[in-house]
Amino acid sequence: MRHSRAACGFALAALTFASAADAKGPACAKPEEAMAIQTAAIQQELMVAALTCREIERFNAFQRGFAGELRASDGRLERMFTRLYGARAGEAAYHAFKTKLANDASMRSIHDNPAYCQEAGTLFTTALATARPTLMAFVNGVQVLIEKKPVDACPMVEPLPGATGTPKRRR
Repeated sequence: MRHSRAACGFALAALTFASAADAKGPACAKPEEAMAIQTAAIQQELMVAALTCREIERFNAFQRGFAGELRASDGRLERMFTRLYGARAGEAAYHAFKTKLANDASMRSIHDNPAYCQEAGTLFTTALATARPTLMAFVNGVQVLIEKKPVDACPMVEPLPGATGTPKRRR
């Protein structure tokens, strides 16, 4: 597992979902949706740590301390799945995604619980520091590795040589 800035990063296992491009053409996650994917992954890792590392008190403090930001992020995540897959299939994919994250985290904690708990402890310490970061700053400080995300981030379009102006996202 790799370390970044102030916190450790959890390596997240592969996630398998049918590509939204298969059904509706190319699709991608907006920057705030990509952040919501990372946030969900970290939150599921910490939830598993609460149970397997006896970190319930610190997990509850994390949930309380970032409650509004976590709800907003989770809402963005659910809306992304709805946008990509439609209402019914999107809701199912959203729940499957979060369940898969939790199951994968649980398997990692089973395979090397001491290392898992040590990393979780570092994350809790960082998130709950006296000078508490925003959720976005915290998530940006954790390297999240997801082999196959439910959707890739929207690519940036590079300007043509000699062109002026700022690059725009492809849709």
